[in-house]
Amino acid sequence: MSSAFDPRRLATPEVIENPYPAYDALRADSPVSGYADWPPGTVPGFDPPIQAWALLSYDQVAAAAKDHQTFSSANFQQGTDAPTLMLVNHDDPEHAKLRKLVVQAFTPRRVSELRPAVQAVVKQLIESLPEGEVDVVARLCAPLPARLMVRLLGQDESMTDAFARWANAFMLSADMSVEERTRSNIEMVGWFQQMVDQRLARLAAGAAPQDDLVDALLTAESEGAKLTRDEVWRFCFTLVVAGSETTMYYAANCLHALVRNPEVFERLRAERSLIPRFQQETLRLAGPPQRLFRKVTRDVEIGGKQIRAGEWVALFFAAANHDPKVFPEPQRLRLDRENGGAQLSFGHGIHFCLGAPLANLETACLVEGLLDRFGTMRPGATPPEPQRATLLQHSVTRLPVVFERA
Repeated sequence: MSSAFDPRRLATPEVIENPYPAYDALRADSPVSGYADWPPGTVPGFDPPIQAWALLSYDQVAAAAKDHQTFSSANFQQGTDAPTLMLVNHDDPEHAKLRKLVVQAFTPRRVSELRPAVQAVVKQLIESLPEGEVDVVARLCAPLPARLMVRLLGQDESMTDAFARWANAFMLSADMSVEERTRSNIEMVGWFQQMVDQRLARLAAGAAPQDDLVDALLTAESEGAKLTRDEVWRFCFTLVVAGSETTMYYAANCLHALVRNPEVFERLRAERSLIPRFQQETLRLAGPPQRLFRKVTRDVEIGGKQIRAGEWVALFFAAANHDPKVFPEPQRLRLDRENGGAQLSFGHGIHFCLGAPLANLETACLVEGLLDRFGTMRPGATPPEPQRATLLQHSVTRLPVVFERA
């Protein structure tokens, strides 16, 4: 390998804080062996890490993500006690069957109808901001998706903190002991199982379905097939642990980009139509999901390297998003980038994120709300705190900002 960078360092805190120079150093040699890390839901210190080839170029990552028959996502938690994530951990034909049912409960209409609710939460959060320096992760980015997830699942707002805590533990971004993380995962699974059992009993007693995602999942039917009890609770917890955590970091990265690029904030105030392009470019520049594992089902050659059936690969979507052959000036946030929609942060192929429209809606409403209320947003005196616990997500856990009214 010609690169002087050791891929074993990819999972270290100093690289997690800013992984892009490491990706640049390794991309020409991709795929590279020697990367070891943990998938979501596992318990570092108890479960062994996955040893994987790292794919870092855009062409390699996109091709592997699209070829789910060769690069399977069905088994990356195998041999651990981690609860299986719905859709994320399934391949066709099972994936297609499940998605056909789930999409009925997660329709574009249902998502678009949430806009007033999202706007109301954003308005409430912004109006509650104190004067002076504010940590926008704690005050805006974390509570927004957690509150929306509580609403989607028809739960009381008192569950917001528990949802956030469970997500942090499962997605490995919380610094926890083996015992704490294991206890959190067990508590989360037990709660979702009990919640779905109560809903099933209510429906069996003849009650009308509630207008929320849980009952929509329980009643969804396609060609005589319905989701099982286990599939429903697993999908609900998948939404909470993957959706709320990733959206929190997505929102944080959008606000971080606006703080670092005040000219972009000013331009968006004048041209709201550019917000979707800003979102795409932020996802490309600093999309929270950095990588996902796949298990190779047959011998395959990639970049002149032989990867054997049964070995693992890590698809580094974030490295692909910074591939200069596809995205010139990859370190710059450019609203004039014509191919920003080719970014891979929401995945590619059959596993493209089902929750992407909801995440985009939440972040767009947050940005719109801040543009409506404030004339500028500038860095606080306290520096941001990078997320250093896991390469699953790239973001900040604390982002001090000072807002000035329009």
